[in-house]
Amino acid sequence: MDAHSVVRRTLGFLLRDTSRLMRRRFVHYARERGLPLNRSEAQVLVHVDREQGMSQAQLAEQLDLEAISLVRLVDSLQAAGLVERRPHPHDRRIRTLWLTEAARPILEQVMAVRAEVRAQALAGLTEAEQEKLLDLLMTVRGNLERPAPRWSGAAMGGRDAVAQAKVA
Repeated sequence: MDAHSVVRRTLGFLLRDTSRLMRRRFVHYARERGLPLNRSEAQVLVHVDREQGMSQAQLAEQLDLEAISLVRLVDSLQAAGLVERRPHPHDRRIRTLWLTEAARPILEQVMAVRAEVRAQALAGLTEAEQEKLLDLLMTVRGNLERPAPRWSGAAMGGRDAVAQAKVA
């Protein structure tokens, strides 16, 4: 196996590249269906639908976006009549996010496109293999959600990368 193939078979590369290809396929089908949203706006709608009443700060955290970037997305969705900002019941500094009824048919289209892309991505895998893949990815994700342990160098056989580089 050549060096180029080795890099393409690493966990980080495969996760990032698969995600990139799925996003690209989503955009293709969304445009084909005439969805009036970009991918980021669609992502906001999906997250708000899952957790109606979440704060903008919570959503920014979930999407790994800077607050100002999310504000622009929400402004756009609010101007289109798809999302509504409401005051928090106990903290007037917080604005909560809610889908409007006008968002429902668009959200249904987004979900249909997502389902099609997912089906294409998982084609050729049995249902058991699909479940196993998801279980394994959940384990990897769970490992990385925990606080980072102290650096051990275990991945390098216990040798610190800096010390190894100095020796070389």
